Amino acid sequence: MEWLIGGGFIMVPLLICSVLALAVIIERAINLRRDNILKPEIIQTIAAIHNPEDIPFAISKCEVISGPFSNLLRRILSNNHLTREEKFIDIQAAGRQEAKSLEKRLLVLEVITAIAPLLGLLGTVLGLEDIFGVISELGLGQAKAFSAGLAEAIRTTVFGLFIAIPSLVAYSYFDKKVGIFILEMEEYSMRILNKLYPAQDHNKR
Repeated sequence: MEWLIGGGFIMVPLLICSVLALAVIIERAINLRRDNILKPEIIQTIAAIHNPEDIPFAISKCEVISGPFSNLLRRILSNNHLTREEKFIDIQAAGRQEAKSLEKRLLVLEVITAIAPLLGLLGTVLGLEDIFGVISELGLGQAKAFSAGLAEAIRTTVFGLFIAIPSLVAYSYFDKKVGIFILEMEEYSMRILNKLYPAQDHNKR
């Protein structure tokens, strides 16, 4: 605790950044598990769709099971008056909407990754300013005081990097994970599309 206090008031926003980053990492680690996104019940529902008569049951399942995957499936199974091309465009629009829901809070990690090192650098610069003020009064003869002040000044930079590096790693990991989920959702969407428009799919072959 003394080490943190010695870094000055810049340590306060850095501590806030660290708490926010940790909270987002824990929340995303819990909610971005595969079974929470690509729920087995929805995958089983997709496999059970064989003809238009199965659509009402599939929609009812999607209304009970919440989540971006079920929202996308419900969107695909609705508006069946659309042509295949119109349906494909509608799926893309719905996919983008659901992708945003998966990416929520990742922006917080991205921002923290950017500002934490800058806050740390600002703290170091302010600390060096104080050191040079001491030097102007006491001269360079007080080497011990100078080295102690310099050590305190760089604490904010060290702490800022300590926050930014794990945040960057977590952001990259979760961003890649979301990308994989989106690709899999698109694959399942195309399977449903081929089931809804089998004649058109056969003619294209």
